[in-house]
Amino acid sequence: MLFNYKLADNKGKVVTGGIEAMSIQEAKNKLAAQEGTIVMLEPVKGEMPGKKVKKKGQMVFGKVKMIERVMFAKHLSVMIKAGMSIDTALETLKDNASPVLSKRLEIVLEDVRKGNRLSEALKRYPKDFDALFINMVAVGEQGGTLAKNLNLLAIQQRKSYELRSKIKAAAIYPSLVIVAIIGLVVVISVFVLPKILGFFNTLKIDLPTTTKIFIAISDFMVNYWMWLVGAIVLLLIIFRVMAKIKSTRLILHLIILRLPIMGNISKHLNLALFARTLGSLLDSGITIDRALQIVSQTLTNDGYKKETNAVYHRILKGGSLAEALSDRKYFPSLLANMARVGESSGNLSEVLEYLADFYELEVDNTTKNLSTMLEPALLIMIGLVVGFVAISIINPIYSLTSNVGR
Repeated sequence: MLFNYKLADNKGKVVTGGIEAMSIQEAKNKLAAQEGTIVMLEPVKGEMPGKKVKKKGQMVFGKVKMIERVMFAKHLSVMIKAGMSIDTALETLKDNASPVLSKRLEIVLEDVRKGNRLSEALKRYPKDFDALFINMVAVGEQGGTLAKNLNLLAIQQRKSYELRSKIKAAAIYPSLVIVAIIGLVVVISVFVLPKILGFFNTLKIDLPTTTKIFIAISDFMVNYWMWLVGAIVLLLIIFRVMAKIKSTRLILHLIILRLPIMGNISKHLNLALFARTLGSLLDSGITIDRALQIVSQTLTNDGYKKETNAVYHRILKGGSLAEALSDRKYFPSLLANMARVGESSGNLSEVLEYLADFYELEVDNTTKNLSTMLEPALLIMIGLVVGFVAISIINPIYSLTSNVGR
């Protein structure tokens, strides 16, 4: 089947052409090898067989993923730069988006066609498009720099997405090891030890202390496993509730900042988000006081949110950013000194971008070395568990064979 397409490169130049493919997905895959954003892709004759028509009003659940927001901002920026109207660009993106994003853009498109601004239409979905996204779009609309602001937004959100993805990936290995240790103890305590315990009970020997402790653990897990599961579920619920309440969430986040490895990752992550987001907002034309308000909403740790609000109030009193950042508990002197250099040279947004790269590199190095740092501790933990289990089971058998030998 023959498809007509239009591709827009990063400079806004539009290239048209035709491509042969068995389906629209195959056509997209072929065009993906070429540099540029798909502006239009449609079959030459009629509608493709098997194409699903999205019904208006159809219920769609879920949230727009961060990577989808990145691609939406990037593609919309390229389309506007290429001279396409906002409603046409939104319609094109809607037809090629995921079901959730497509449903959101359907309503946004209706609002835009009624004469509303794009930023006002996006406010309908605060869970999908946060304050940073909406404000950068609003400033771009007011200043005539929407394409530029959307591109800045795509870069900022992509960096944040990559940073958080690295942290999640680094946490997989230690999590799997801990789950394996717990599984090992459960399997031995519930399935292996009870059978051996029947053999031990037939013998009139004094069991070693380690074996008695292991038997007690096994008895508890066999007889009271429901209580154990209930206690774990209750702790998880309490933790979730504490994370929802602002005052208790602040306490939890401050505790995280004091932890050896997680604390450093959280600090560098929030410093990178602070510098990257503030730099992007200032570069888009937003005033520093409003930018700090938006930044405080994008940070992941409430301790840093509180500190950013304190910096915001210092700015309102007439101080510079460098002065506002100095002597703050969670902002290092490097950040204040570099901000002073940026303010004096008039390149504050560029300096903040440099700082964001620096702190992102710190997070990247920490997450890359996380497995190396934790591996000795995890191996020691596994060794202790396996050694304890082995001693608990082998000691009575060794004692029995020694008595028989006599």
